[in-house]
Amino acid sequence: MLKRLAGRRKGIGTVLGAGYFIIIVLAIFNLIMWEVTQYDAYRQLVNQMNQVDQERISENLEFVYPVITDRKDLGSGKYSFNLTIRNAGGITISTARLYFYNYSSNALKIIEEGISGVDYFTNGFINPGESNHKISVVSTLDMNKVPADGSRPFIIYLATERGRTFSSVYPITIPKWGGNPGFIDIGPLRFKFDYYSLNYTTPSKTVPTPAWLISPYSSGTAIMFFVTVINTASDDDIRLKKYTVFDCIEMEFTGASGKISSFFIVDRDSTWPGASTMFPYDEVNDPYILPRNPDPNNPQGGITNIIKFGAASWGTADVKCLYTGGGGYGQYVYLVLMGFYYVYRGQNYGATIPFVAIRTNTPT
Repeated sequence: MLKRLAGRRKGIGTVLGAGYFIIIVLAIFNLIMWEVTQYDAYRQLVNQMNQVDQERISENLEFVYPVITDRKDLGSGKYSFNLTIRNAGGITISTARLYFYNYSSNALKIIEEGISGVDYFTNGFINPGESNHKISVVSTLDMNKVPADGSRPFIIYLATERGRTFSSVYPITIPKWGGNPGFIDIGPLRFKFDYYSLNYTTPSKTVPTPAWLISPYSSGTAIMFFVTVINTASDDDIRLKKYTVFDCIEMEFTGASGKISSFFIVDRDSTWPGASTMFPYDEVNDPYILPRNPDPNNPQGGITNIIKFGAASWGTADVKCLYTGGGGYGQYVYLVLMGFYYVYRGQNYGATIPFVAIRTNTPT
């Protein structure tokens, strides 16, 4: 009997051991399957995020001159007008919100999509290839009072559902003389020459402001410049290199040092000079790409790009000042030359751009 009982216990132990082993194997298998499922979900999320980022990058809107048309007085303090937009990208764009910033009063008007309320817009869905799309706006803003000379300009921002923002100044000033003085063409690069084509920001002046007269400006103040550039070539994009620079040559007769203050290109997401608002330019992973002209017969010459300069040396976010000596608010004159280094059709190019003259703290 003892032998039979020992044999039965041994059999039961074997069964229990086998059961435990099976449970352990199933647990490990379930863990592996859970990890595989989680990794698959992670990869799907990454792919979705990459697709969203790619779609966001593919968005490309332009405001078509004169930007605002069909202005009407609806009575009771309400007005209507149309924003004229061109979709130069290859993807449909849905407008999420409009912003109107008044330079004179520093007032910001936010306009939502819809067909009711005090301020709203409709027809904000823009298909690829549309060159004269009109977004209808109803608002308390009386754009009829904005003078044609630009003395009370607005900055208009259009935010898309994917998070991109496109902007324009209204009204746009156009030279009245003949020829084509509104552009400086060097190779495939075209530099717009109008009142709002050159802007600047500082740590205390964070809204881009025309940079022809920079006043007031005190010694040691970091500054960042914005320049409007177009790629007129229709056969290839242009990629800017990190050596691209905005040189301000100080004129000795005005009391400055006679040296050159060089501002190198910074990341497109930079807003004003500072540790968390200006970022180094990454030529390899996130370069400025000036897209080719989608329509060679377009008199505007292609797609407008804003290039930002503010770094003391290339590939950094070290801030830079116009001058470092002296103090107070001395008046200085600077001649600006730009060195553009870029890759076009697989080849490296460099061009010196005779650009503009600027003044600081001028009384007139």
